Amino acid sequence: MDHTEAIRQSAVEKYLLDELGPEDREAFEGHFFTCEECAADLRMTALLMEQFKQELARPRISSVAAARPGWSAAFQAFFRPAFAVPVLALLLVVVGFQNLVVFPQLKQKTALNSQPQVLPSVSLVGGGSRAAEIRTLTIAPQRPFLLFVDIPTDTSFTGYQCLLYGPSGKLLWQIPLSSEQAANTVTIQVPSDSAQAGVNTLVVQGKSPNGSEVVLVKYRFLLQMH
Repeated sequence: MDHTEAIRQSAVEKYLLDELGPEDREAFEGHFFTCEECAADLRMTALLMEQFKQELARPRISSVAAARPGWSAAFQAFFRPAFAVPVLALLLVVVGFQNLVVFPQLKQKTALNSQPQVLPSVSLVGGGSRAAEIRTLTIAPQRPFLLFVDIPTDTSFTGYQCLLYGPSGKLLWQIPLSSEQAANTVTIQVPSDSAQAGVNTLVVQGKSPNGSEVVLVKYRFLLQMH
């Protein structure tokens, strides 16, 4: 899934509402880990949904509202002062935050993504499970970087996936790969907020026809942020 297709399908909203099918969900997960704009939109939309849930869960003081022909009780309740004022205030805060913070940041990131730029990178090729060397990458805060990875392919696998674990062993993200993508050296663009300072481990798995997953190789690298 590319960025245009994600926007066309309203993938961010459908992902959070669990309305994507298994294949579309996996394709979108593979996309937003390499797309800063979709990742930022996903985080912001999730935050707004959580804020609305918390706001709507608060008890309200009942008030008398004039009935309107054809309006449901729930729709009339929305316009009662005890309900409408906090919600509208929250909406104003959200709109102001988006206009002052979110949209300028997205505009800046979009402008950067539309221009040629040199990204810091680390090659993990040849640095597999038995390699004693831990390769080092130094990046600036909020700076994406590139990982170059070789996938040990085998015709018995139907596909592959890469999983990144932070220094604490927590899974940070995973991205699926097709057999065609794995045939050559894979380049993964990693947003700076999708990795942690310290020794990270990239695990490459092969997917068997029966659905099981086999660990093929582990790559380790030291990420420093200055």
